[in-house]
Amino acid sequence: MNRRDFIKTSAGTFFIAAGGNAFGQHAASNRVRLAVIGCHEKGRGFGVMQNAVKVPGVEIAVVCDVDSRALIAAAAKIKALTGVEPRKEKDVRRVLAMKDVDGILCETPDHWHAWCAWEAMKAGKAVYVEKPCSFCQRESEILLTTQRATNGIFQMGNQRRSDSNALAAIKAIREGAIGEPRWGKAWYMAARPPIGRGKPVAVPEWLDWDLWQGPAPRTGFHDNYVHYNWHWFLRWGTGENGNNAPHFTDLVRLALGEDGYPRRTTAGGGRFFYDNDDWEWPDSVNATWEFADRKFITWECLSCVRNNPYMNCGTGGMVYGLEGAVLFRPNCTSALYDAKGALVREWKGVSVDAGSDLSKTMSFGSMDVAHLARFAECIRARDTRTASPVEEAVKSVSMTHFANMAQLGGGDVIADAKTGALVSASPEAARFWNREYAPGWEVS
Repeated sequence: MNRRDFIKTSAGTFFIAAGGNAFGQHAASNRVRLAVIGCHEKGRGFGVMQNAVKVPGVEIAVVCDVDSRALIAAAAKIKALTGVEPRKEKDVRRVLAMKDVDGILCETPDHWHAWCAWEAMKAGKAVYVEKPCSFCQRESEILLTTQRATNGIFQMGNQRRSDSNALAAIKAIREGAIGEPRWGKAWYMAARPPIGRGKPVAVPEWLDWDLWQGPAPRTGFHDNYVHYNWHWFLRWGTGENGNNAPHFTDLVRLALGEDGYPRRTTAGGGRFFYDNDDWEWPDSVNATWEFADRKFITWECLSCVRNNPYMNCGTGGMVYGLEGAVLFRPNCTSALYDAKGALVREWKGVSVDAGSDLSKTMSFGSMDVAHLARFAECIRARDTRTASPVEEAVKSVSMTHFANMAQLGGGDVIADAKTGALVSASPEAARFWNREYAPGWEVS
């Protein structure tokens, strides 16, 4: 699918023609029954499931978590919102065997994402998986192979692909508003505190620690691992590059009209702002991706310092052309500037014209809900052209993995611009192309 067709059919209107049959046994009622995998209140799942039930015809049939407290809280929340209490299950493998579940919302730690996605597709279920969709580039290759073999319905949770104001701005770029777009910039700033030195402690009675680790190699439990700090450990997280870069680097890549993989990736950074804690990933990042068609993207991240944010936005994206620039803000507004830096126009909550191929993407009032609505409609219509299909997701997530490889291993990472295959990297960087799995959890 070329970029123009993708904008028209995938990043744009999510209302697919009615008449397609739903998965499972619920076609007559046109219901879509989903299971949310990972539903703790400190994670994405608790919010995503609440937005999912705002989509007409969507039901959260199962909540799944290895934390027994999370199961109780999530089930109670869904019952309060819908009047129907979902089933509770702690093991995703049992969920994937349920015949009356049409799809899953994978809201787990990063080390689970690809495993859940490819196992769901092999089980005949649609999958909505949070970014990053894979833990390493080899897992992205397996996702592509699995989706093609199963014709599975796959969507990554980079919700800004369902932001109508951003899509309207991208349409203006396509129509020449800034001339030929050449350079994109994305950034993120936060004020995350140190995580301290963890201590080995007994596993809490409410946690299945072995199942929490899932595909990852086993280790003992420390008191600073769950439920959020796993992001900063190499064994389970992908750092801030995986945690936040895929939102705006993906949007910038879309705005640039870039269809390929980055040809050259350079990255640097380190743990600069705190000492003597267990944080393993860099807290400060500067990465550059060069593409084969004279376009490039930069990413700047400060996990632990939020001071004087760029363009008054703590996170965002900017695309530059010879005749102007477009800013993508975190509050779902966008702005156009001329070549001298003067504000020309803004997109603020104004729906795209009804005749546009970018219309109606925000019809339910939030990009999360719009993104989930697209997923549900693709399930009903058996349509693989989701808001973030696997071919697009793995290209954007490759930027995350290549940056991590360059940062951790040193030196440039050179990849094939068409396939994403590794061409050259230092031995230390190349070892992050793949990962180690716990026995019994290897790719099958």
